[in-house]
Amino acid sequence: MGNKLMKHRMSRLQRAKQFMPFAALKGFEVLLAAVARPKEHRVELSEDQVDELNKVLQTIHCGEWVRIVYYNKQRYTELIGAVDMISAQMQIISVQGIDIPFRSIK
Repeated sequence: MGNKLMKHRMSRLQRAKQFMPFAALKGFEVLLAAVARPKEHRVELSEDQVDELNKVLQTIHCGEWVRIVYYNKQRYTELIGAVDMISAQMQIISVQGIDIPFRSIK
């Protein structure tokens, strides 16, 4: 009679792996989502707003927790954290390792 082919059954896990989605380009979806996000225009602060911001910046000390909204890569970003460093001379505040120029703060 001949050879009998023996079929061995796949486990459920092996069968499930067959139908899992395949991501040929890792990170492509993240990049596509970033490109699809609408760009925001930078808002110019009025003189009164700049004065108010300067007053607030003069009261901040290292270690204090702050909430900063700043312009970053064509959109506004909110950052909450402890101040690492603030320099009036360099016009920079550093929060959680991120350096933010004063001119970028909203």
